[in-house]
Amino acid sequence: MPKLINSKQKFTLVCLSILFIGCSYSPYHYDFSLIEPKSEAMSFTDNNVRFEFVPSPENIRVSIENKSNHEISFIRDNARYIDFSGKSHLVYYGNDYVDEVINFVNEYHRHAPRIKIAPNSEIRGYVWINNWQSSITGEGASTYPITSHDISNQMEPLFPRYRFEGRGDELKDSKFSLILPIDFDGQIANYAFNFMIDDVKE
Repeated sequence: MPKLINSKQKFTLVCLSILFIGCSYSPYHYDFSLIEPKSEAMSFTDNNVRFEFVPSPENIRVSIENKSNHEISFIRDNARYIDFSGKSHLVYYGNDYVDEVINFVNEYHRHAPRIKIAPNSEIRGYVWINNWQSSITGEGASTYPITSHDISNQMEPLFPRYRFEGRGDELKDSKFSLILPIDFDGQIANYAFNFMIDDVKE
C-alpha cells in the first residue's frame, strides 16, 4: 500500500510540474499585417506572379505562383529577411528546416541557388533565418558533421516564441521585411514586402 501511495504522489507531482512549466512559458500570439503593398489577404499579384504569406513567430510560409507562360526562377540565395532592427539576414526556403540546413552546410556546392517555377504553377515553402552561413564562409567554420539535434537546438526563430526567448510583447507596432528576387528570363525583379506586428499577446 505505501508503494501505491508513493506512485500516486509522484504522478501528482509530475502533473503539477507540467502545469507549472506550461503556465510559466505560455506562447506568444502575434497578429501580423502586410502594410506595403497593403493587403488584408496577405497577398500580392501582378501580371506575372502572385505571392501569399502566412507569418508566424518561427517562420513565414510563402507561396509563389508563376502566372506567366514562361518559366521563371526564385533566386533564393539572394532572398533576404530584414528584421525589426533593420538587420539583413540570409534565409532558407523549403519545407523542412533541418533538411535545408544540411543541404546548405554539408552540400553547399550542390545546393540549388534558384528554384524554377514552371508556367501556371506555384511553389510553397517556409522562410527561416539562415544562421549557419558561418559554417561555410565565416570564421570558425566547423569541420564536424552536424546532427538534426544540433540543428533543431540552434534554430533562430523570427520572433520570440516564449518569454525565455525574449520580450515578444515589446515588438508590437514593429516592422520587418522580405526581399524576394524573381528572374524573368534574365530580368531580375526584387519584390519587397513590408509587414507589421499589430499585436502580441501571451
